[in-house]
Amino acid sequence: MTIAPDTIALGRRLLLKTMGGLAVAVSIPLDALAQQTPPAAPPPPATPPLLAGAAGANRQAGMLTAYVVVRPDGKVLLLSPTTEMGQGTSTAHAAILADELGVRIEDVTVETAQPADPWRWGPATGRTMGSGGSWGVRRWAPYVRQASAQAREMLVTAAAARLSVPAAELVVEDGRILHKASNRGLGIGEVAEEAGKLAPPASPRFADPARYRYVGKEVPRLDIPAKTTGAQIYSFDFKLPGMLYACARFNPVFHADFASFDAASARTVKGVRDVVKIPGGAAIIADSAWAAMKGADALKFVAAPSPQDSLDSAAISAAMREGLGASTSAVAKEEGDLAAAFAGAAKVVEADYEVPYISHAPMEPWSCTAQFKDGVLELWAPTQVQDRSLRTAMRVAELPEDKVRIHTVSIGGGFGRRLADDGIPGAVLAAKAVPGTPVKFFWRREDEMERGWFRPAQAARLRAALAADGTLLGLSFRASGPSMRMEFAPGNMKEGDLDGASVQDLPNLRYKKGAYKVDYAMRHFKVTAAPWRSVGATQNAFFLECFIDEVAAAAGQDPVAYRKRLLAHDKRALKVVDTAAEKSGWGRKLPEGRALGFAFFESYGSLCAHVAEVSLKDGRPRVHKVTAVLDCGDLVLPDGARSQVEGGVIQGLSTCLHEAATIKGGQTAEKNFDSYQLLRMPEAPVVDVHFIRSGEPLGGVGEPGLPPVTPAVVNAVSALTGKRVRTLPLDKALQA
Repeated sequence: MTIAPDTIALGRRLLLKTMGGLAVAVSIPLDALAQQTPPAAPPPPATPPLLAGAAGANRQAGMLTAYVVVRPDGKVLLLSPTTEMGQGTSTAHAAILADELGVRIEDVTVETAQPADPWRWGPATGRTMGSGGSWGVRRWAPYVRQASAQAREMLVTAAAARLSVPAAELVVEDGRILHKASNRGLGIGEVAEEAGKLAPPASPRFADPARYRYVGKEVPRLDIPAKTTGAQIYSFDFKLPGMLYACARFNPVFHADFASFDAASARTVKGVRDVVKIPGGAAIIADSAWAAMKGADALKFVAAPSPQDSLDSAAISAAMREGLGASTSAVAKEEGDLAAAFAGAAKVVEADYEVPYISHAPMEPWSCTAQFKDGVLELWAPTQVQDRSLRTAMRVAELPEDKVRIHTVSIGGGFGRRLADDGIPGAVLAAKAVPGTPVKFFWRREDEMERGWFRPAQAARLRAALAADGTLLGLSFRASGPSMRMEFAPGNMKEGDLDGASVQDLPNLRYKKGAYKVDYAMRHFKVTAAPWRSVGATQNAFFLECFIDEVAAAAGQDPVAYRKRLLAHDKRALKVVDTAAEKSGWGRKLPEGRALGFAFFESYGSLCAHVAEVSLKDGRPRVHKVTAVLDCGDLVLPDGARSQVEGGVIQGLSTCLHEAATIKGGQTAEKNFDSYQLLRMPEAPVVDVHFIRSGEPLGGVGEPGLPPVTPAVVNAVSALTGKRVRTLPLDKALQA
């Protein structure tokens, strides 16, 4: 892939304004909280991070602040509030710490902390530890920066006392505290013990951004060497002495269970020790993973009847389509006189769109290691949601919080899949069956494809009222389909309520659109659903941006020119659109059989535009190049940010072209990667990434690069064929 050599150094003014907030982000949202627009500059803690009380199990020797631990050898451990999911958040945090503390980044390691107050965020009534919503750096950079500055001043104060010099005469460079006037110095590890006895200063002095060595620079990712050599320990690689293995066997129907099972049938397999009932099925405990899997194959069970037994995709689609015309709905936004706009329209444009369920499809199926020992439950889990996992483990184990430990291990693919805690109960119950012995509880690929969590299917009806000159007088957007929140985080939601994920990013469009209404007709089905990378923005960008192309055609205008007309009042958005058009060569003469498609969308506080260059061969699209432009405010890791945009393009293209989870008999028809098709390497286009450093409040990077991909490609396909494509994936839509 080629990357545009744009200038992407961090702006000093913006850094100071946000107290270190930087826009490299985690890829996946938490729940409704994670979908909120961030404040312009998240404030640092009102009081310094504390060591006592809430720090709990994270306390250790050399801990200066809740996030910073200095070892005697001068190495530094950063206890992070986020899960590293391959997006570079840990390296971003390490860069901030290294520049603020005055150490080499290669001397910094990062671990995810165990859940406790200094690592939680959210409203006072519901603070929680978890990663998602492209919040990883823009939320936590101010806290990491302040904690690191506090630690530096504590170390300097301790060194000043040891050297009998004023603290103001000391500097920290490469992990050494230097008194240059006397040519003396101490390693930070030499004074860590004394520094740890000091109170962290409430208002530390921050380092000068002009002297930064890592922030905004091309910093190698900390996690790449181990991943390159195969040394990285993922959840299934994690081992403890004497460990047993527990393979799940489920009723494959959504939310269904066993009526009964014959444990003796599994025990006929050599190495099987026990069969334990778990939610949805049973866990077969054995001496090895292979024996556990063979025991799961051998287990005889009777499936309990389920209301989902006859559910299929056709019924879900029919219900969504019915909802598009329903007389009742939940209104998300209504402004202006829409009826009058349509009554006075010279032309009305209307179109219905639909997308299927899609799987998170992580490379590593669920696994978790658990052990009951001395009255304490410990879990080593690949989770994005430490507190959610903690609460579930406490409930299943019937233990108080101080008797449960959650250790976060590397995630072999997330995209929102690890926001769920559905694998925790099975791990806890398996461990309870063999007290004192660690157990690796795991799902097979087929279980992941059947009982994993999906982005819900969704449909939309859009209507536009146009004046004779093409002016948009009014726009209505009706979403219809299953509710993600009802499955993932229902709270007190009920049928007919508004699910914000289904109308995500639609209430406050930048387009000048006249009268406007956004509403949602819930048509819920009990299919496991959870946030998928960029959540509702994935389908809403497809619906909206393909429709804008249709409206532009009805107005007789070029798609980019029409968008610029709708955004004429918005300089920031216009710059994104203009940059994408310029960098892609919009309007240039293309090779025969090729076309360009354009899309613009805002999500997670960032503005993004993509241009896709596409051809057709034997009726199938080939995407040659995607030009991506992102305005996310500013950056800390240029390479990490580019990688996130590239990854968003590739994942979005995969769902655009191929991915669909088909429901038959209350379960998915696709059981593995042979039938659930993902984008293959030869299909990957050139991705040309450009960043705009606007100085605006910082937005995300991990998610906003994905939503515009599909509409850009589909709009190009429509330009090639002369026919509008309104359903996904394209593989099926173009063959219909």
